[in-house]
Amino acid sequence: MWAICLNEFKSLFKSIKSIIIMIIIFWVSYKVAELIENAPADLIRDLGLGDNPNEAGIAVIVFLFGFLIISGLSHDMINREVNSRTIRFLVTKTSHTKIIVGKFLGVWLFWIICMTASFLLVMMVSRTFFWFGAVECMAFLAAAIALNLLFSVIFSKPAMSIFFGIVFALFFPALSFWAINSENVMISSFKYVTPYYYADLGSYFILIDLIYALAVLFGAIVLFKRRDL
Repeated sequence: MWAICLNEFKSLFKSIKSIIIMIIIFWVSYKVAELIENAPADLIRDLGLGDNPNEAGIAVIVFLFGFLIISGLSHDMINREVNSRTIRFLVTKTSHTKIIVGKFLGVWLFWIICMTASFLLVMMVSRTFFWFGAVECMAFLAAAIALNLLFSVIFSKPAMSIFFGIVFALFFPALSFWAINSENVMISSFKYVTPYYYADLGSYFILIDLIYALAVLFGAIVLFKRRDL
């Protein structure tokens, strides 16, 4: 499992797309924090940036574009191995569960490092490391990674998983925010199946996103075991 985790982690760091996205995240995080640090207090309050406005740049990237970025980088975690037939070698060396968990942990570890580095850059401006904001982002990203891993199990070809992942990443956040803010009972009930809702609640509710990720991973394991490899 740990060998699979490290291999997935290393492959992301070697990817040109990953490096470009990391640079963009770091640059946006630092620049937004710098702008907010010099912005008038009245403007920050009017924009509704909250008690820790320096987190705004990271929050925008994670909650608005997190699904899209993860889909672009990690949409083929499983079906890539199936198409290259390396999955047959893996299942002879380890269990289906360890393959799924190893893939998930490898991608999550990559994002934990990215988020930690981003918050350290923000700390250079704000002189404060926002621990809660970092945990909130990592918990949300865990749910997003788990969902993309599930799609990679469901769709047999990488072209199908990236197409669905991008469409999902464009519509799911919009539907989630609509459900969270809707007064219609039928529409509002959708919010309970979206990680955005628990991130929006804040406090320790963000830990529900980790439970959400575990539930999705369990579903991916069940489906993966039933697949004909």
